[in-house]
Amino acid sequence: MKHFVLLAALVVTMCVANSIFAQNGALFTGVFVFDHEQQQDLRIVAIDEDPGRIMDAGLFATADPDVLRRYMPEGGAPASVTTFVLFAGEDTILFDAGLGGELWVQKLDEAGVKPESVKLVLLTHMHGDHIGGLLQGNERRFPNAKVLVARPEYEWWLARSYTPPAAEQPLRILAAYGTDLAAFNFDDVVFENSEVKVKALDASGHTPGHTVFLIEPKDSQGERLLILGDLLHAAALQFPRPEVCARFDMDHERAIAARKRILDFAAQEKIPVAGMHFPPPHFGIVEKNDQGGYIFRSEMSVRFPL
Repeated sequence: MKHFVLLAALVVTMCVANSIFAQNGALFTGVFVFDHEQQQDLRIVAIDEDPGRIMDAGLFATADPDVLRRYMPEGGAPASVTTFVLFAGEDTILFDAGLGGELWVQKLDEAGVKPESVKLVLLTHMHGDHIGGLLQGNERRFPNAKVLVARPEYEWWLARSYTPPAAEQPLRILAAYGTDLAAFNFDDVVFENSEVKVKALDASGHTPGHTVFLIEPKDSQGERLLILGDLLHAAALQFPRPEVCARFDMDHERAIAARKRILDFAAQEKIPVAGMHFPPPHFGIVEKNDQGGYIFRSEMSVRFPL
């Protein structure tokens, strides 16, 4: 497997002075740089808008208390609320839109992401901490962007039109973006340019249309990356014990099956992963252990871009 680059905030601050990320490197806790000669213009920046977040053990109420004490001995696990920005040549693509708070807006700006420059927003699902940044008030934040979401997710939220307040935010987003918000089918290629393509993978269970995105090169060479969305909420707990569900998972059986299927795929194919609730630096690799679970390694060898 090609080694990918994981640059922690300090490394970004010190070593990428000539890049767009160097305006304020301390804002970024992870940058993924594809390591292949044909992928030189590809970068993914993690925008963490809730630094220091702890995922509370109480969110896993159905888990064995002994398991929680073992993997969350202080009553919680380090986490985040993270959006990923893919810079692919001249194209800027967001994976989710976070809560959309002031810090999120600031970090996007510091990364060089202007609202009008965003071409596409790919949603893993439509929970509030993944879509909040799509609107400013009732107006669309990204005037030139298409927003794509899985068809089962789109149809489920559309059917909630008479069940406020839970559906209020998704329905306001649907209204604001109109025909610029569209549905895709699982296994569709939802974006491609001359260098890269993004494929939507079925990870339903957390929500009816929860999606994992596979970023891969246009040719047979180059590195890949999986954007896992909410496949896991507490990395310290759910990698070793993938059978544990958070209360946010709408269908526990399907969520567990999706978690194991995607993590098996990542481990077997040696594809790095990124998660919206992973703690810094938000990227890592997955390996299977001997107990039916997984090991997550977030510390990678570092190569400095010139």
